[in-house]
Amino acid sequence: MISEDELSRLMQLAIADKAAEPAFFRALLEATVYAHAPRHDRSGRLRFIQFTTPDGLTVLPFFSDETQAKSAAGANATVVVLLGRQLFELARGATFMLNPNTVSCTLYPEEVAALLDRGEVAVLERVEAGEHQYRINPLDEIPAWVVDHLLPLFAALPCVSAAYAVEIGNSDTPGRGLLIAVAVPIKDAERVARATTTALQTHADELQLSVDLTAFEPGEVPDWLADAVVAPFYERAIGERLVPGSERVQ
Repeated sequence: MISEDELSRLMQLAIADKAAEPAFFRALLEATVYAHAPRHDRSGRLRFIQFTTPDGLTVLPFFSDETQAKSAAGANATVVVLLGRQLFELARGATFMLNPNTVSCTLYPEEVAALLDRGEVAVLERVEAGEHQYRINPLDEIPAWVVDHLLPLFAALPCVSAAYAVEIGNSDTPGRGLLIAVAVPIKDAERVARATTTALQTHADELQLSVDLTAFEPGEVPDWLADAVVAPFYERAIGERLVPGSERVQ
């Protein structure tokens, strides 16, 4: 068991330094957490309350301390107490939001699965292009791991319309890397970025080079990508064949 004080300490470290996030989320599995269930539910089953954010994301809120949970419960909810691991297992497939009324963070289904199954948490770093000049070139050959690991992932995410792989270089830094460009609605871009990072981190030893990801709205291919004259390695039609009924997946 992880005490509330220890969990709070690890949370503050994670807020200050992204490198500390994996230790916090692993501790969360063994800590007491608090969720909401309907107060007058007569179904005989444990059902968790969810809500939809202004961005249209449906999340299951939970809390790291009882005070926050009771304050947010209101008149129609009751507080459910359980271990983090139990909550994630019971509602596997949901998108979780920790402490939504304070310094919240979101855990997407792919991240929860990696945490439960392998104890892994990907660290996502957001980089603004700013004034940097990047060199974009077509790849002679798309690495096999791209197809092997990202095709099934994107097939399970019907919000992804297409994905491209190009070579990227930075005039400020020697060497070259791989850039994955994904056509996905902006509201779903964070989930896709986190799911992709989670999938690739598991196979980091295979990569042999740096990997970045960028997203754009479907149907609005950026000029730099059009100029590279590359074909997508993934299209939604592929996903529909790999995952029957994928258009209905939420």
